[in-house]
This record gives sequence, structure tokens and C-alpha cells, in this order.
Amino acid sequence: MRSIWTNVVASTLLILIVGCFFWLIVSRRQAMDSVPPPEQREVPEAVQVSTVQPIEMRSSATAIGTVLAPRSIQLRTELVGMVSKVFFSPGMIVEKNQDLVHFDTSVEELQLKSAEAIREMSKSNYTRSEQASNARAISELELEQAKSLLAQANAEVERLKVVIEKKKLRAPFRARAGLFDIHPGQYLPEGTPITMLQGIEETNPYVHIDFMMSQQVADYLKLGDCVSVIATEDSIPATIIAIDSQADKVTRNVMARAELKNPPETLQPNDSVRLEMKFGKPVPMVKIPSTSLRNAPSGAFVYVAARDPKDSTKLRAYMRNVKTGASFGEFVTIKAGIKEGETVVTDGSFKLRDGVLIAPVEKTPSDLKSGVNSGAGHSGE
Repeated sequence: MRSIWTNVVASTLLILIVGCFFWLIVSRRQAMDSVPPPEQREVPEAVQVSTVQPIEMRSSATAIGTVLAPRSIQLRTELVGMVSKVFFSPGMIVEKNQDLVHFDTSVEELQLKSAEAIREMSKSNYTRSEQASNARAISELELEQAKSLLAQANAEVERLKVVIEKKKLRAPFRARAGLFDIHPGQYLPEGTPITMLQGIEETNPYVHIDFMMSQQVADYLKLGDCVSVIATEDSIPATIIAIDSQADKVTRNVMARAELKNPPETLQPNDSVRLEMKFGKPVPMVKIPSTSLRNAPSGAFVYVAARDPKDSTKLRAYMRNVKTGASFGEFVTIKAGIKEGETVVTDGSFKLRDGVLIAPVEKTPSDLKSGVNSGAGHSGE
């Protein structure tokens, strides 16, 4: 009898255990069925977007140019002599025909007085000889000799005047003087450099810029075309006034000269400046904010905002590889990869992945701004 009750109790416990087990399985399944799928639980990322805009761009090239003054000379001594006076200082602006340096001319001035006395005597002798010749008192040969002596005396006087004048150095044009180190009493041999004079135009100031351009660019540019000089924060237009008649046989580049009117005061002769040249026909392409562009080992890419193919009410970001062009201001041009009218993510792309759900907002939250520019690229190819 006891064994029967034992079997009944064991069977009851077994039934309870199996029932509890099945109840747990059913409960777990019901709980799992009540949880929404992952796509229903996805939280959209807040981003800013922008529409791709069309633009036409010409091909461009850059070059490094050298600033040259309109007129520039190395002031040198033409004759030997001792410095007697210096009329200018380093860095001073000198006017045309202004006296710069005088050399000692005391010996030449004495020689000039002697030559003038000899000229007066020769002139008097020629006058008497001419009168005597008219009276047939002397021969024609004697008259010609008197005339020749007068001519020699005149030439000697003029020669000494020229020598004295050459020992007075004057500015050939309005210019800024360079550094120098000469003093009164200093003896200078012939050909001694004194200073550099860089010409300055008072009424219409300008400078020249010499630069080299490749054969490809030279095929398009011609006299009168404009180039941009990047000398300050803003670019300054300059006009091409000369192109060399031949290319360099080593580099195959062509030398050109541009004229820059009203140059900034910061530009000095022999300064180096960057020039940008536009050439060829305009090419249609698109532009996007530079913050949209990101870089990866595979190349530049952007996130394009597009409708979810399964649910048109949702917007997702899809990675798109692009071919970049030139950058200007806050924009970068795109040659291939996206089209006009498409929408790209501008701010907040640093946290996106391909196919992620996004929510465009008017203003990116402050917590998104810390990485807005973390991967943006601003350079073209």
C-alpha cells in the first residue's frame, strides 16, 4: 500500500515539473514575440543636409612668380674718384634727376679752366687768321690750322665738362634706394656698386610678376588674359603682358610676365607670390559644402540621403565614392559620383555608417559639432 502512494506522489511531481517546463518555454516565446524587430527599434541619427548645386568650372593651374619693379638698376661708379658728398640715405625715395653722390672734381675743374683759357686764345687766333686770309696775308693752310686748333680746344672743354658731370651721380627715375655703405672721403674704383634703385610709379603704380607655366596652360593663355595673384587674404587680378617666344628646353615650361596694378605695400621686388590661372572651356560639375566630404583609404566619399526602399517614410544615409575637383571658400567641386539635386549630409557625418537611419534637423545639436570636420578633405586631385 505504501509503495502505491509513493508512486502516485512521484508521478504527480513529475507531471508538475514537466508542466512548469512547458510553461516557461511558452512564456519565453510569448515574451520574444512581444519584442519589436531591430528595424522597429532603430533610432535615427540627427544630421544636417544640403542639396547638391550645379556649377561650371574652368581648368586651373597654379604657379610661383617673382615680383619685379617696373624699372630696376644697379647704381655703379663709372669713373674712379673720391666721394665728396652723399645726398640720400638707405631706403629713401629719390626723385628723377635728384643728386645722389658727388665725387671730388677739383682737379678736373682746374683742368677745365685751363682748357677754357686755351679755347679763348685759339678763338682769338682763328679770328685774326680769318681776317688775314681775307686780306690774302696768309695761306689757306694756315687758316685751316687755326681752325683745327680752335676745334681741339672746344672739344677739350666739352670733354672735361662731361668728366665732371659723370662724377655727379643722379637718379635716372623715381625710385626707392636700397642699402649701401659709402661715406665722404671714400675712394671708389671704376664700376663699384653703390646701391639698387627700384623704380616707383607715382601716378599709376604697378609691378611685374614673372612666372613659368606648363605647355598645356600656355596653349590656352594669351596676351591680355587675367591671372589671380594670391598675395594677401584676397586674390588680386593681374594681366599677362608678355609671353616668351620659346619654351625652356629642359623643363618645357614657358616664361610669362603679368602686370599687377596698385600692388599692396607688402609686396617687395623679388618677393615670391602664388598665381592661379584659369584656362580652357567651362566644364559642368556640382558643388557641395566642404564639410560633406570625408576621406578614407579607398578615396573621398560622401553620405547621400535617400528614401528607404522598404519604407518611403524613412530617410537613410548611403556611402558614395566621389571624384573631387577644386576647392573655393566653403565649397568643394565634385567631378563624378553625385548628381545635381541629390541631398548630402553636411554636419554629423562622422558618426554615420552605410544605410543608417537619419533625421535631418535645422541645427545640429552641440554634441554633434565636436567631430563635424574630423574627416573633411579640402583639396582637389
